[in-house]
Amino acid sequence: MPPSSAEEQLTLYCLAHAGGSATPYRLWESFVPRGCRVVPLELPGHGTRLREPLDEDLDQLVAGLLPTVRSADTERFAIFGHSFGSILGFELSRQLCRLGTPPRALLVAGRNSPTGTLSHRPMHELTDDQLITELAHYGGLPAELLAVPELLRAYLPAIRHDLRLTETYTRSPGPAMRVPLTVYAGRRDKLIELPQVFEWAHETTAEFQMSVLSSGHFLLDEEEFRTMLAARLRRLIHTSEPAPAAEPAHTTSLAPSGL
Repeated sequence: MPPSSAEEQLTLYCLAHAGGSATPYRLWESFVPRGCRVVPLELPGHGTRLREPLDEDLDQLVAGLLPTVRSADTERFAIFGHSFGSILGFELSRQLCRLGTPPRALLVAGRNSPTGTLSHRPMHELTDDQLITELAHYGGLPAELLAVPELLRAYLPAIRHDLRLTETYTRSPGPAMRVPLTVYAGRRDKLIELPQVFEWAHETTAEFQMSVLSSGHFLLDEEEFRTMLAARLRRLIHTSEPAPAAEPAHTTSLAPSGL
């Protein structure tokens, strides 16, 4: 059954990790709360758009996503990004704030803060064989893809492209957003450092929440993560206030499994 009113609807735009496609997010309808509509955002050169040319930089990617997000039939929307998608979602949110249409919330997972440093050696300049070995080490390649080398190599340009953007990223000057920010981090994630993840708190003047899970980098299929995300989305759905137009008091909270 549909939600009882427009106030109980939320659109969640989702952005994948480096080289990832929108496909896994299409399965999120099975666990997100009633009233939440999941909209995966597919990037050029990825997934179902694999044959399209890759965008040159984050600014171009953000510009390409803006028409979709701003054409939504509701102002009640949030943005979720994983790893590379966290930085892309952050820059998209900053631009939406500049345009006067901020998201209801930004939710990110699996990345150090925008001002943080890399917690691993850069991968975008590795040879194909080295890159495959490194990605397999971090659990970033499904077994079915590793079993078909020709198919795997077809995805490497998109993976390398996204890794370059996230590994060479530098935050441009600008104020913190007036947007609630929720961060998810895996305690066994070798690609992040928890103190640097906590620095995301400086990117918002609104509520900040950080949840530390028992998982590694690829936590999206974990029941612990899905339970936490569903609870957060449920709170957003049933919050009737519009996205903040004035700067609220800054608050910080950690999940029980915190630092």
